[in-house]
Amino acid sequence: MASIERLCLDTNVFIAMAEGADDLSLELYGLVGAQRTEQAFLCTSELSIAELLVEPYRDENDGLIQLYDNWINSGAWLEVRPVDRGVLWYAAVVRQQYRAIKLPDAIHISTAIGLGCTHFMSGDRRLPSEINLYHKRWGSERGPARLAVLPLDLDTVTRIRGERS
Repeated sequence: MASIERLCLDTNVFIAMAEGADDLSLELYGLVGAQRTEQAFLCTSELSIAELLVEPYRDENDGLIQLYDNWINSGAWLEVRPVDRGVLWYAAVVRQQYRAIKLPDAIHISTAIGLGCTHFMSGDRRLPSEINLYHKRWGSERGPARLAVLPLDLDTVTRIRGERS
């Protein structure tokens, strides 16, 4: 695995951390605690809050609603980027190049690229293992921006945590 400079997290990573009661959940908490830099190593899209709150609202789980609301804020351990016009433009480019990627995933991937992430972690097995994003507009070519997609599993999280410690 190439060196991970910055890691963007898909919504399902937060669900595994908060709602899991297993080794993966514990290892994810350990990864959060392994931050060693001034700039947050971990990041996500503000879209995560909308995705995270659906089930807790349905279940009237105020504790989980509050936990997710506390987590999805930029701070010492996590940078959260708003879904702005630039993110949406690049999400369109992602979808044009990778037609099987759905819009929410394209927004997350576009966010990761915009934040200078080298890697994106997701439990979605339908995503390709690497995104190579490039496009032409008005005669100029941009890219390729490369983003490795990592699986959300115990071995991967343990390996990243070991590198960060």
